[in-house]
Amino acid sequence: MTLQADWDEAVQAALIGAHRAGTTPTALLDRVAALGVAAHGAQLPPPVDTPPLPAAPASDDVRAHPPARSVLVQILALDDQVLLTEWCGMAKAARVVADHRELPALLGLGTAHPGLRPAVSAVLGARGRWLAGIRPAWAWAATGVVAEEIDLGQALDLPGTSRLAALRRARNQDPAGTRAFLAAQFEVQRRATDRQVLVSALEANLGPDDEPLLERALDDRAIGVHDEALRLLRTLPTSHLAERAAERLHRGLWLTADGFDVQTEELWAETAPEPEEARDLLKDGSEVGVAGRLRGAAASVPPQHWTGRLDTDDEGAAAELARGPWASALLRGVAQNLRLADDARPWAVAATRSLTGMEQLEMLGGLPAELAARTVVEVSRQWNYDLLDHACSQLPAPWGARATADLLDRYAGMRDPRWRAGRPPAVLLARGDAEVLGANWARITERWPEHTVELDVLRLRMQLREAFNHREESQ
Repeated sequence: MTLQADWDEAVQAALIGAHRAGTTPTALLDRVAALGVAAHGAQLPPPVDTPPLPAAPASDDVRAHPPARSVLVQILALDDQVLLTEWCGMAKAARVVADHRELPALLGLGTAHPGLRPAVSAVLGARGRWLAGIRPAWAWAATGVVAEEIDLGQALDLPGTSRLAALRRARNQDPAGTRAFLAAQFEVQRRATDRQVLVSALEANLGPDDEPLLERALDDRAIGVHDEALRLLRTLPTSHLAERAAERLHRGLWLTADGFDVQTEELWAETAPEPEEARDLLKDGSEVGVAGRLRGAAASVPPQHWTGRLDTDDEGAAAELARGPWASALLRGVAQNLRLADDARPWAVAATRSLTGMEQLEMLGGLPAELAARTVVEVSRQWNYDLLDHACSQLPAPWGARATADLLDRYAGMRDPRWRAGRPPAVLLARGDAEVLGANWARITERWPEHTVELDVLRLRMQLREAFNHREESQ
């Protein structure tokens, strides 16, 4: 009788009872126990002839102290990627790495979520990189963060995103030498996608010396190459493109009692642009018609063009542009170069007020975090809860202390929608300044008494701040 047959017989005996099967309960149980292990127990692993892994190399990395480790364990259990990124950022700033016990979990999360890899890589340390070399799926973390010297010839053979990243690293290491290489390659590359990558690489360490190559790229027949070169040229405030756009704005707009308007019988009165103007407009279809051409010209000059022309500051110039019939087109153009403004806030507020719907939210999402938050505070006075919550969800983190306090006031003064009654705003507690929110804990829990996971996240954020701040104070 085979082992399986013996096991089946023992099971049948157990089903009908020991006495009916002609045995005793003790004997039957002993038999079931012995046969069950034999029939269903795990097999012994096969012998492995390969030698064991060598011991991990010694490391001088300083590991996070116990309070910070405890917070990381809770974050990993909560599976909150935003909070994990915040922990990694604070650990990097404190020049510490994660504890060895958390390294496998961090490597697993980085493997599953590529967006987490930059944050996770910063806290792996030497032990984490050694561990990453053991498993092929973790190979992304096996190399250190120090960039190796780039072989430009080999960089061109890499796939798309890797090629662009390698060329931009080369630009950071040697801007002039890489520019010469890109210019030479631009002349010989036949595929438009390859030429577009060469132009995009100039964004790293972009400066006035890159203008000649970008001007040549404006004459490229491929839309992608032309538009990428134009996008980069528009970020150079003293370029020839800015001069040409300024001349068109002076010639084509006049200041009326109702704000800037298109001059009659001038260039923007024509139905189609001249070839020289068309060269300075995006070819993706977004800058057609009078409004599109105005937006393109406004996007090609720095905000100082308007403050100089109107002899006022940014606040006054933004208010003047917002009065005219072409306010939306002009302000949308100015919004593309806000980083060049002396005071970007009035421009951002005016541009946001001139837009509606998705355009408004997309513009807010493209602003720096603090500026975007301050803009929402300014323009949301008449918004309802849903619109405010949706806009805040577009804001990049982290928010500053002042913006957090103002947005907390804005949320607290609004009436909760029925589906959200008594529940704190998730985006506020997850992205707002932790110290400001912690100081307002009593106010938050009184205004929104429902205990939710968002409050648990805020509590963890407060513990995270306390853990690293305590460490800094003790040093």
